[in-house]
Amino acid sequence: MIFKMAVNNVKKSFKDYTIYFLTLTFSVCIFYSFNSIHAQSAVLEVGNSSISYMQTLTNLISIASVFISVILTGLIVYANNFIIKRRTKELGIYMTLGMGKRKMSKIFIYETLIIGGLSLGVGLVLGIIASQVLSVMTANLFALNMTRFKFVLSIDAIIKTIVYFGIAFVIVMGLNQVIISKYKLIDMLNASKKNEDTKVKNPVISVSLFLVSVVLIGLSYNLVLDVGLSTREPLFLLSVVLGILGTGLCFYSLAGFLILMIQKTKKVYLKNLNIFTLRQVNNKINTNFMSISIICLMLFVTIVSLFTMFSYKANLDESIKGNTSFDASAVLYTSQTNEEGDSIEEALDQLDFSFNDSEEYLFFNEYALDLQVADIVSPYIDASNVHELENRADDRNIKVFTLTDYNAAMQLKDEQTVTLRDNELLVATNYGDKIESINRFMENEDAISINNQPYTIKNDDLIMDNIENQPHNTDFFYLVVPDDLSEELTLSGTRVNVDFGDDNREESEAKFAALFDCFNTIGGEFTQEVGFIQGFTREQATAILYGNSAVIIFLGLYVGIVVLISSAAVLGVQQLSEANTSLNRYTTLKKIGVTEKMINRTIFIQTLIAFMFPFVLAVIHSIIGIIVTSDAFATRNKNVIGSSSLMISIVIALIYGGYFYVTYVGYKNIVKNS
Repeated sequence: MIFKMAVNNVKKSFKDYTIYFLTLTFSVCIFYSFNSIHAQSAVLEVGNSSISYMQTLTNLISIASVFISVILTGLIVYANNFIIKRRTKELGIYMTLGMGKRKMSKIFIYETLIIGGLSLGVGLVLGIIASQVLSVMTANLFALNMTRFKFVLSIDAIIKTIVYFGIAFVIVMGLNQVIISKYKLIDMLNASKKNEDTKVKNPVISVSLFLVSVVLIGLSYNLVLDVGLSTREPLFLLSVVLGILGTGLCFYSLAGFLILMIQKTKKVYLKNLNIFTLRQVNNKINTNFMSISIICLMLFVTIVSLFTMFSYKANLDESIKGNTSFDASAVLYTSQTNEEGDSIEEALDQLDFSFNDSEEYLFFNEYALDLQVADIVSPYIDASNVHELENRADDRNIKVFTLTDYNAAMQLKDEQTVTLRDNELLVATNYGDKIESINRFMENEDAISINNQPYTIKNDDLIMDNIENQPHNTDFFYLVVPDDLSEELTLSGTRVNVDFGDDNREESEAKFAALFDCFNTIGGEFTQEVGFIQGFTREQATAILYGNSAVIIFLGLYVGIVVLISSAAVLGVQQLSEANTSLNRYTTLKKIGVTEKMINRTIFIQTLIAFMFPFVLAVIHSIIGIIVTSDAFATRNKNVIGSSSLMISIVIALIYGGYFYVTYVGYKNIVKNS
């Protein structure tokens, strides 16, 4: 009997459960998708160098899932409370007919199990589909090929999802019993008669506070644009505080400000149900200004983090192009060798390391000038980029390579060689797309002085190519000079670049990777014997570069989507809860002859405003945030940011727009069925 009532209640009230069902389904889908990442490494061609990053990513996602599950449980509880409040009058009728609270609790337990089971099933199906997309994304982030791609199904992730959400449903059922046990009959029957509490009644005060909020937000923008993402700067902290205060004050005063502005335009204010709509919006914003402010800030953080992470990844794709030019590359610095004059060739001989017949290799020297990047471009450095340049230069002297060695490296890569006169040199860097001072230097200077001898810069445009594999720091700056000049320069290291050839590539990769891994710890057996060699295969360099970014992007995407769902769900539940408290007003409108079409229109406008106000301000905040983070992560290339904009916008539109539509339909049905 009780179970049958629960089934009938779910059938007839499924529209009321829509937002609850949507929240549960989204949560299950996201939770399964990200926790199934460990299964993807088995079907993708993940190299040995990338496996450790996949394991790290899996472990971090498992840890993050604990915190995510707490957030999602709170969200489920919040949405469930709406269901109870929505049906308090129904429960009151049950109680007047003699039904005990224990039986009512059982009804809710069965309803929770039914809705939970449905959402868990649908969410897992969607999650399994989404995880296939995540597999493609994983391959892209780790620069892997998809030749072994196949359908992924993670039993471990399914079990973990069922366990986590099973615990959440148990908590919900327990809280339902507590809530129902505390309800009184009079509260249940009169639950829909509560009114909102208006915070600011004087429109003049509202306008004044709104203008103050605009000033605070403007000051926050100005400060953060000046100091950038320097979290240790007191001004950065001040900009954050001003931004939070300005956002809260904006929503606190927004309703009164809107009323005053629209009242001045009588044609708009008196048209259709605009007076009623405006008062409804006024009450909603006044009542929930604190939660709306928090949602706005959550949306801001989500949007900025999503854009920044994908922009960083796209920027990494651009900057890595010249940094993994060889199948293997290594250096032995002279300051770290045991005896003066040791070279990397002699060190490899000491280790009895030999090259295969299919492997082409080049030994060459690296020299250093008594100059840093900042020294030669100092006339063109301004306050806006001096810190950025200093951080990248890192007090290192400019590297120099001879023309013969440079051309030999180009031939190893099957690229065109160059020629130089005795008084010419070439400038190569990938600083140029980030540091304006270097671009200005190239535009205004035609020579660089070395040992008091001027050398003409032959190339008009910066050469964007590296002469080594380098995963840790993708910024480099070096000069190519005539061979004779090497006699006047200081030897700083000896290098080797290798091309594995088409035969035995896997064998060569394993051999060089094992060699370089032996030198990971300075002071080890190999280091004591021959000195410290720093080297990377292309696979190792790519794994380090993409592995770190993949971990950051996946975690940010995971948390970002959950925060986005939480924000949209809270807004939706708020609107549907307030629909119950406004039923008497809509009943009155019907009695005086207002059509259903006009009522639906005012519901649409109210819901749209409720969703758009925090979103629009979050987008405005995000524009400044993206500018600041782009500068910090050197993503000034607009194409880099644009490449990820469409995908991110689609994800946000689907989730946030989906909640808006479901909320609007739910609100409309509540009023219609009243």
